[in-house]
Amino acid sequence: MKNSITKYPRQFWLTMVGSLIFTMGASLVWPFLSIYIQDKLAIPLRYSTLLISLRAISGIFASFFFAGTFADRFGRRFLILASLCGGFIYYLGLKQADQLWHFAVLMIFWGMLDIFYPVGINAMIADIIPQENRLEAYSILRIVYNTGYGVGPILGGIMAARSYDRIFIVAAIGYAVSFIFMFFFTTETLTEENRMSSGKGLNPISGISVVVKDKLYMTSVFLNGMIYITSAGVFNLLSLYAGQNFGIPENQISYVFTVNALMCVTLQLPVIRMIRGQKPLLLMSLSGLLYSVSVCSIALVDKVWWYCICMAVMTMGELIMSPTMSDIAAKLAPADARGRYMSVLSLARPFGQGIGPAFLGFVNDMISPRMMWVCGSMFAAVASAAFWYMSRRKGTSGQDSVARGQGSGFSG
Repeated sequence: MKNSITKYPRQFWLTMVGSLIFTMGASLVWPFLSIYIQDKLAIPLRYSTLLISLRAISGIFASFFFAGTFADRFGRRFLILASLCGGFIYYLGLKQADQLWHFAVLMIFWGMLDIFYPVGINAMIADIIPQENRLEAYSILRIVYNTGYGVGPILGGIMAARSYDRIFIVAAIGYAVSFIFMFFFTTETLTEENRMSSGKGLNPISGISVVVKDKLYMTSVFLNGMIYITSAGVFNLLSLYAGQNFGIPENQISYVFTVNALMCVTLQLPVIRMIRGQKPLLLMSLSGLLYSVSVCSIALVDKVWWYCICMAVMTMGELIMSPTMSDIAAKLAPADARGRYMSVLSLARPFGQGIGPAFLGFVNDMISPRMMWVCGSMFAAVASAAFWYMSRRKGTSGQDSVARGQGSGFSG
């Protein structure tokens, strides 16, 4: 324990504390947001899920056009603090929203600000952690996130049965406390040398072009987004699916999401140590396969215990996928373009969230509720096959000696 703590600088652990605070508040809300919106507006699922897609689209816009450029120009801390401030405003706004346009404005606003945090924190970790320790460092970040996510859904399920207003207030407080903590206890990690070399103005197209030219990386991010299409349905629609079709209340379905969080907390580091040195594209192929099988299996049984098993299988894919992709981005990125690389990586999740819930909501309404899990699983299956094909052609390994950029140990 002592060796693990002293291996990383003080700044790293301070950011972990700040991340834990707001995730405990945020995770009160997200498993039940679709239920809240549909109940509040009384609209069909295929329309309420478009609001989630709207949030994702604004996140894609921010990631592609300015989040990474801002991180490389103004600093990682700037993005982190802006995101935390935005979260405070967003959750207080949800408490007051009661019309469709209210939710639409909030989703656009939060889609852009929410993406700032992962871009900033991932770039900051790449700045302060040596290459040989980054995979484990990103795994620790995942553990911190999921510690908060383990607590939030259970408390959120209990509170949702009484009042959603209370959930939004607690979530807003979590973001406010995290903002204050980060403001006083963290410092900027972007060096002046890299800040100067990062900026030829703030032209978003020229700023992001260095990443777009990296075809292997861009293809990997796109396929990662396809896996997120599959997972977005589970995290956004499973509560609604179980409640509407089988009468399973929020305080029971919340255990499914807690399985995800607890596995990430307890198994992330052991899994990382098992897969260290393996070919990253093959690891991503395995991850996509686990996502596809688990989500398709949700359609088979309508019991909470079965959903927990499906979530456990999907979580094994997550334990492999998330730190592997973050490590790939850190290795491929030049030091003065880490923010932009991380920004493009952060496109994958909103890409999946933008397509997944809207597509599955349409399948639910037009075909059948069970079929949305079968259809959703196909995206991860295609991504799995594509990653496997790429690994066969490229022979890519995280231990390759051919370097790209500064400190890269990953070649294509």
